[in-house]
Amino acid sequence: MNEPPEEFARYRTRAAMLIRSPAELRALTVRAAGKLTSGGAQISDRLRAVRDELETLLALLRAWVEGEYREVSTRTLITIAAGVLYFVVPLDLVTDFIAGLGLLDDAAVIGYVAGMVREELVAFETWRKNGRKK
Repeated sequence: MNEPPEEFARYRTRAAMLIRSPAELRALTVRAAGKLTSGGAQISDRLRAVRDELETLLALLRAWVEGEYREVSTRTLITIAAGVLYFVVPLDLVTDFIAGLGLLDDAAVIGYVAGMVREELVAFETWRKNGRKK
């Protein structure tokens, strides 16, 4: 997916405000992790990779909020937070209540976000694997 999903700009605007509030950003990661685990049994093998990407996005946000990892651009933080917001909000482009279609919509957005910030995700994963030293 090369084009941003419809209405994604609205989520980016809210995300830009969120990254200024560590408490709100932390709460968002908790909410997203809860939604992710509550639907874990329903996730197909095809969506497992997207789930893994979302888990990495959430880990990066948490590490940034906790002050453990700062080697990430503001643009990336906003993009990740916007994707997580899209995942958490139940009334996005395709509502999550429509038999799995909402989950597919969320997966498309998470895939888009992960693709947009791929280089910084790779750097973050390298940092995590190397003992979190910086």
